[in-house]
Amino acid sequence: MLDPDVRTLLDTVFAAPEPEVPDVAALRAAAERAPALLGGAPEEVADVRDALAGHGGGAPVRVRLYRASRGRKPLMVFAHGGGWVTGSLDSHDRLCRILARDLDAVVCAIDYRRAPEHRHPAALDDFDAAWHWCLERSLALGGDGAPPAVAGDSSGGHLAASLAQRLHARGEVLPPLQLLLYPALDAQAAGGSYGAYATGHNLTARMMRWYWRTYAPDTLPDDPGLSPLAAADLSGLPPAIIAVAAADVLRDDGLRYASRLAAHGVAVELLDCEGMIHGFARWTGAVPAARKHLATLCALARPLLHRRGEPALSGA
Repeated sequence: MLDPDVRTLLDTVFAAPEPEVPDVAALRAAAERAPALLGGAPEEVADVRDALAGHGGGAPVRVRLYRASRGRKPLMVFAHGGGWVTGSLDSHDRLCRILARDLDAVVCAIDYRRAPEHRHPAALDDFDAAWHWCLERSLALGGDGAPPAVAGDSSGGHLAASLAQRLHARGEVLPPLQLLLYPALDAQAAGGSYGAYATGHNLTARMMRWYWRTYAPDTLPDDPGLSPLAAADLSGLPPAIIAVAAADVLRDDGLRYASRLAAHGVAVELLDCEGMIHGFARWTGAVPAARKHLATLCALARPLLHRRGEPALSGA
């Protein structure tokens, strides 16, 4: 059963018919309006500042750093959602403030290059560069010197999972945690939830498939470099906390990834967010239950970030 506040949004704000041909400019404008309408007042944090993250000789990536309170904190690098096409530092400002406060962490949000102007793997390359920039400058950024965690919502969750796999494949130091909010993990768009929630729940199956094609038109959907779920071996990856929405075309992506990670010996916690649909983490002003789900998510993540004993993660 859908949360009553979510049901109201579906009947009002999200009731507009889906365009036959997606308009990138219109989609981006809508993504920027949404938090002002639904996100509530921005939560206070100790410090917010923009910077340029450069690594490996590529063009610098614009980032925004959120510091919850004074003193050294664990670092987390966050990639925003929006189908790799929409979204920005501003569209996810409220969510990053919540994460910084509830995790008592320094959150580094990245303004990666978007499709269709920049195709796969441009967004992942930017996330990679920003993560290494944070790793190299942890203490200067207010971090605790440990490798940064990775996080993201939707397509940002895809980038976080993809970066964890890329770092592992290269034999590099790994994040202590991958925090994935209703992530997109399978470019084949083959999960049963694509049929069960194809329409009527905000993000449609048709739109999600368009996002995949727009982001990676030149890459086979079953390429593990694109689809984290296509990787044959997931052993050795960082612990994961995966949040899935009750009615979401991407629900099965998160469920399947949690199951496969656990089967390969990776510590994983699955948070099934009752009553929610895709995108709920940015609507805390209009959907009070969304704020509660985020609080639960962060309560699970804090021990891993702050290293207070062994993480109490279960198998999915």
